[in-house]
Amino acid sequence: MLLGKKVFANLSKNKYWEMLPNLKEEKAKNFTTLILTLLALSFFGFFAISPTLSTIAQLKREIADNEFVDQRLGEKIQNLSLLQKEYSLLEKDLPAVFSAVPQSPNTPLLVGQIQFLALQSSLSITRLQVFQVELSQKTDKSGSSSFAFSLGAQGTTPQLTNFLNSLLRFERVITVENISFTKGSDKEEMLKLDLKGKAYFKK
Repeated sequence: MLLGKKVFANLSKNKYWEMLPNLKEEKAKNFTTLILTLLALSFFGFFAISPTLSTIAQLKREIADNEFVDQRLGEKIQNLSLLQKEYSLLEKDLPAVFSAVPQSPNTPLLVGQIQFLALQSSLSITRLQVFQVELSQKTDKSGSSSFAFSLGAQGTTPQLTNFLNSLLRFERVITVENISFTKGSDKEEMLKLDLKGKAYFKK
């Protein structure tokens, strides 16, 4: 009986050792399968995720660019709003500005204005000449052009003084290039005025 137990025990032990290689092979197969699965997931995951990551990076750049553009547009809108306010404040003064430097020579208007000033000062105009604008004349740095005019008048000292003050203050921008006075021959102490100047306009 004891011998039978030993034989059985030896048989069981031998069977166990015979089973060990199978267990090792099964474990190696499972481990290999797991490694291959992980490698496959990593490989396909890389190709699946890489475009997504590129798309995300591109979208982030586009968002940053759009935010920059939006910021610039906001600044421009704010600047335009400030300019609109400034324009509204200056709008009432624009007619005076355009009258001071008109868009064309408008010589008849200048002649009429000078005659009106002389009439207000009780001054007698003996000569009023406006010279033609030269087509080849270059504009100055301010972008405006000019033409010359000359004036001869006669009156008392107060009349001439009043006329000259009005001429230099009236709405059209002019410069006096040359001015001279000569004494008249009558007993009323009349003076003769000879004036040369320039009037300006936008070209």
